[in-house]
Amino acid sequence: MTPSLRRSLPPTALAAALLALAPVGAAPAAQASPARVTSYPAMCAALDLTDEPEIDARALDADDVFAGKVRAAQPSAKDPRRVGYVVAVEESFRGDIAKGKRVLVTIAWPADVNPSVQPDRAYLFFVKQKTTGHVVADACTGSALLPSGLTPRLAASLRRFLASVEPTPPATPTPSAQPVSFHTPRDRAGDPPDLSRVLASGGAISLIGVLGLLLVTRAGRRRG
Repeated sequence: MTPSLRRSLPPTALAAALLALAPVGAAPAAQASPARVTSYPAMCAALDLTDEPEIDARALDADDVFAGKVRAAQPSAKDPRRVGYVVAVEESFRGDIAKGKRVLVTIAWPADVNPSVQPDRAYLFFVKQKTTGHVVADACTGSALLPSGLTPRLAASLRRFLASVEPTPPATPTPSAQPVSFHTPRDRAGDPPDLSRVLASGGAISLIGVLGLLLVTRAGRRRG
């Protein structure tokens, strides 16, 4: 990595690049069997930069969409198929990666394809956020070559296409269930009457009713 690149790359991205990437060695494609290697993007459908529905569909699944030029590429020490690309952002269309920044884009290439992203070329990236200054792109749908670079006409067209893409809404937290607690009220004035009192009251009412019935019966006999 050149001194000028070290100075321009943000500290967090530089640290991620130094930890994740090994010194440049043999090209990853050279390690695969020539009979198995296919030319990317033969495994995927190429992105038509005039196809608004397809661009919008890729953008909906991405946290950030931006165009930029690849300044450096380094394969990982543990997995040569996993390549980190230092990208100078030329235009941001979606997300919070600002124009003029440098970002580390990691792509894990399948073993049977040649990496299609190359240094000193401009691409449109559709990426997922991992950490500050470090994002990942899918090998099939995460990048699209801009053959003539980001021209003003192409930039205006992409801005128009992506303006209709709704931002990803933040996840709504699920309200936690409130525990149910039971307690004895301080004011007992409204407490229901004791069961023995209810029975006593009911007994008294029944007794009054019987006495009244006897009195009515006796009065009837006297009249008769």
